[in-house]
Amino acid sequence: MEVRVRLFATLRQQAGWSQQPLTLPDGATLRDALAEIDRQYPALSIGTRTFYAAVNQEYAKGEQLLRDGDEVAIFPPVSGGGIDERMTRWQDDGTAG
Repeated sequence: MEVRVRLFATLRQQAGWSQQPLTLPDGATLRDALAEIDRQYPALSIGTRTFYAAVNQEYAKGEQLLRDGDEVAIFPPVSGGGIDERMTRWQDDGTAG
């Protein structure tokens, strides 16, 4: 299956692209997608930073199953404002917090 990965803010600047297709096996999860992004684009250091992830414009947890055509968005935390309890923040160890 193929999903579309979108990067925002400093992640986009570091990567030099804003969106790319990503091929994954059927049954892949968001966590699998993040691991594959980390493998293909090690300079992003996805596995060692805190960020937010969304699937199809909804905040998502690592175990969420992906489907062909899904959009996976990754963006760093934004300063200011309150914390939205619906958000999933990814910790340095790749777990949702």
